[in-house]
Order: sequence, then C-alpha cells, then structure tokens
Amino acid sequence: MPKNRFPFLLLLLFVFTSIAPSSNAFSSASQEDQRISNAIESVRKVLAPDRRVAVFDVTWEIRGSRVLLNGEVDNPEAKDQVSTALREAGFSDIRNDITLLPHPGLAENIQGVVRVSVAQMRAEPRFTSELVTQVLMGTPLRILKRQRGWFYVQSPYNYLGWMSTGLLEQMDPQGFQRWQNSEKVIVTDFHGTVYEETSTQSLPVSDVSIGNRLRFSGVDGEWKSVGLPDGRTGYIRSDFVEPYDTWRQSRELTGKNIAQTAKMFIGVPYLWGGTSAKGFDCSGLTKMVFWLNGKDLNRDASQQILMGEHVDPGPRFENLKTGDLLFFGKTATTDSPERIVHVAIYLDNREFIHASYLVRINSLDPEASHFDRYEYNRFVRARRLIP
Repeated sequence: MPKNRFPFLLLLLFVFTSIAPSSNAFSSASQEDQRISNAIESVRKVLAPDRRVAVFDVTWEIRGSRVLLNGEVDNPEAKDQVSTALREAGFSDIRNDITLLPHPGLAENIQGVVRVSVAQMRAEPRFTSELVTQVLMGTPLRILKRQRGWFYVQSPYNYLGWMSTGLLEQMDPQGFQRWQNSEKVIVTDFHGTVYEETSTQSLPVSDVSIGNRLRFSGVDGEWKSVGLPDGRTGYIRSDFVEPYDTWRQSRELTGKNIAQTAKMFIGVPYLWGGTSAKGFDCSGLTKMVFWLNGKDLNRDASQQILMGEHVDPGPRFENLKTGDLLFFGKTATTDSPERIVHVAIYLDNREFIHASYLVRINSLDPEASHFDRYEYNRFVRARRLIP
C-alpha cells in the first residue's frame, strides 16, 4: 500500500463515523413512534372500536420535539383524548390539527334524506367501489363530508359509507325539520310507482320499494297524494301504502310474524350489501325482516350476534324457537377467534330461511331433501331477539 493512502483512509473513517446516525438514534425514534402509535390505538379501541360505525383516521408526524396530529374523527371526545393519551405517554409539545366531522365546510347543512327508492352506500367515492349497504327513500342521513360528487354519510344505524350526491337531498336544519315533522305514509307492497296523475297511464315520478317513506298530502279517490324528499309530488295507489304512524304502532315482534315476513322475500336474489327487496345479503335480509316487525338490528352478521341473548340449540336444535337468529362461520380455537360470516332466521322443524344465492328455505336435518350440509357444518351459535 502506498504510504500516503493510510492517513486518507483514516480520514474517511473519521468523517463517516462523525456524520452517520448511531443505532441508538434510530432506536430512540422507533421507540417514540411506537409510544405514539400505542397511545392513539388505546383511544381508538375505546371510542371507535368498529370502523364501520365510527370515524377514527389519525396520522402523526414528529418534527423536532413536537408531535403533529392530523386526520379525521367524528367524536369530539376522541380528538381530545388523543392529546391526553400522548401527554400521558410523555409528549408535552403537541399540535392537534385533527378535523372533527361533520366537516366545517358543510356549515349547517349536515342533514340529508334519501330521494330514490333504494340508495347505495359504497366503501369509496366511486361507482365501481364495493357496495357496503343500502338505505331506503325517506331515510334521514348525517352528512360528514363532501368529495367531488359524493357525500360521506352515516345512516340511522351508524353505518358509514359514500353516497352519490344525486341519491339524497341535502337539507338545512329548517328543511330537515319540516321533513321529519311531516305526516308520512310507508310503502307496504314490494314495489310500486308514484305517478304524475291519478292514472297508471300517466308518466311515472319515481319507483318505490317496500319500506319507503313519503310525505302524505291528501286523498284523491283510490289514490294518495304524496311528496318525495326532494320536492317532487305525485300520486300512489292507496292500497300500496299505510299511514306511517299507524303502521309503526301496529308492529308486533313475534316469531310467527318474523317467519311470515321473511317468507315474503323468497326468491329475491342475493346482493352483496343489499338490504332491500331489490336484493339482500344475509344480514340485510334479517335486518329488513326485523325492521318490518318493529325492531332495528345492527347491519352486519358480526354485529347482530352481539344482540339478544344466547340460546343453547340442543343436539338436534330442539331448543330453538321461530325467529331465533342462527350464525355461521368458524368457532373460536386456541389459535384464532370466532369468525361470523353468515346469518339466517330459524323457522321451525329444523328449517331456516336465509339469503344465499337467493332468499330460500333450507334444513338442518340431514334426512331432509333441502338439507344444507355446508351451513350445517359451519353452524356456530344462536341468539334470541324476541322477548
């Protein structure tokens, strides 16, 4: 080696070790990130454990000694608790820029009402995105934010999703209150039409579906004058609707009524995210059937299993009663938690009705011609929601 290169190598080594970050510095930064992550996650687990029904999208950045918080939440307590949790974790310099939804840019116009017979809520603000649920005409919605031609909305059962702005009528507080206080009728037939005049030969104003709510304006012979949430008016056959308040008071939650209502929908095709007579997924069917009998259920099977009381079905399902909910999936093991992926309504004599390809009746009896071995093998447990 030439004698002039050794000092040069020593100089390079000195420079490199002087400017290279130490492993302790990396370790310290990683530990800070983990402490921040743990603190934020502790808040989410308490105040927003289910992302389907609560907004909690919090991000952070460390600049020097300051922690910068961004993102969105829909609960003011969640925003405050994030800062509190970070202070308890040892961070004193915190800038909390988390946006509290509804977005301030909406001002007071944070209410809306579905204006079409069946509106789609999607996972992302685009028509090709997954359908997460449906909501019916007349349903009030909470608007959380707007992005191009889409609203991020929350349904009365707290489910979150994106809806095209053309599917709902955005209202100021006064307009929303007028709609809420107006006398209404509910559509009780599968499908129907609101016409411009008291004749089926006149032009249609809108199609309607069972469960739709319309503003009642008066009676004209065999027709009722109605108004839609967006101000359109027309006429619907009187035998297609009932006064909403009278209908609601007449609901009686019994096993017999649940079974009769469920059987009305036999043959309706399966639709992922469907909760209407135009198409059901499994929990959409159970939700609609119970709602038509006066009881509101959570949206998904994994949420519905948290309702009611546990029922020991017995080795031959002899302890079940008509109207019990049956849940299917994978039972818990020492290595994995329980996973619920399907729900059905128990009828009688080991038969059940569910949305699978279409709404149909199957049996848990291996000797029956309509025995469903697949569901039988993945039955997990039953719940009773009828007192």
